[in-house]
Amino acid sequence: MGFTGWPNAPFMATDTTLFHMEKHISYWLRCLRSPLPTQYTSNDPNRMTLAFFVVSALDLLGALFTRTLSEERQEFINWVYSCQHPDGGFRGFPATDFGDRRNHENAAWDPANLPATYFALSLLCVLKDDLSRVKRKQCLRWLRSVQRSDGSFGELLGPDGRVEGGNDTRYGYCAMGVRWILRASICGVVEGEEDVKVDKLVECIRKAEVGGTLACRSKRQRLVILSVLTDIRWRHLGSSVS
Repeated sequence: MGFTGWPNAPFMATDTTLFHMEKHISYWLRCLRSPLPTQYTSNDPNRMTLAFFVVSALDLLGALFTRTLSEERQEFINWVYSCQHPDGGFRGFPATDFGDRRNHENAAWDPANLPATYFALSLLCVLKDDLSRVKRKQCLRWLRSVQRSDGSFGELLGPDGRVEGGNDTRYGYCAMGVRWILRASICGVVEGEEDVKVDKLVECIRKAEVGGTLACRSKRQRLVILSVLTDIRWRHLGSSVS
């Protein structure tokens, strides 16, 4: 199985680049089962994100369910649930969990995180968990609380319940992913919780359109915006999306 290199590419040593699947599988298994290199230390708060990409890589390579034991996969699932926040959502890593010492004063130091919640739920789906332990009601309530009045989403709740995090459309993408996993195409009330304001998110995204193009800092953010709008359209979210 080979891939023909692009013409006139100076970094290509040969005309054909081979995909060494076994080496990739070995690499990702090492990342899964042993501590990551010291260069990853600063990314410890993003451990849930790293876990998602490691496990997903093995899944894409067809090795997740053939090269790991069912006991290992259950341990991964249990670890994800250990990062679940009591008020809904998931932490990015377990170090901020105060356990029995959690109180109103230190709660702001232990927030659920929107990207981490999206990656946690996605990770559980990849591992074929039934999501029965997800605090669905609390998570849906929390998801609504991190949406701003203009329709955009923040990353987390700070002191006094303030929505924190930049105005980044990728948070909207994560929010729609969480929404879909927890309520599918159901609009309205689910487990007593109202829906997020999908139409407001669409309105917020469309305000970024200037002269027929999306005014974003990068091509990557434009792709994220288009992905959000496509997901909303195809999953029939909201009542007036067109």
